Amino acid sequence: MNNHNNEEIPVIDLRNPSIPHLLSQIHYACSTWGFFQLINHTISPQLLSEFRRVTSQFFELPYETKVKLKRNASNARGYFDDELTKRKRDWKEAYDVGVPGSRDWNSGNDDDDDDNGDEGSNACLDGYNQFPNENDCP
Repeated sequence: MNNHNNEEIPVIDLRNPSIPHLLSQIHYACSTWGFFQLINHTISPQLLSEFRRVTSQFFELPYETKVKLKRNASNARGYFDDELTKRKRDWKEAYDVGVPGSRDWNSGNDDDDDDNGDEGSNACLDGYNQFPNENDCP
């Protein structure tokens, strides 16, 4: 990462009608900072608040519950706490999800093949989303 000294975190405004300019801003932010602030995205404050609430609940769960959803060599999606930076373990927990292959967020966990031997509808190139069951995360 670059030394940012007095620079401010990049702010990307989605009201900008220029797609090439937006792409340039995103590229700069990701390649120099690794993150950015997105404004005028039209995501409701209520949805953002709910997202923060449920993610906090997830990370407060016991380790034994979270590790059931640990990502692995065949599935890049799920819980992890063992990422390395410069060959040193990071002090963070993360939970990777992505758009399901079926585009249906209600499709649930699809770690098993269906009766035809096909991957489940939740599967994508990098795996499938893993969600805790209701008993582990009410």
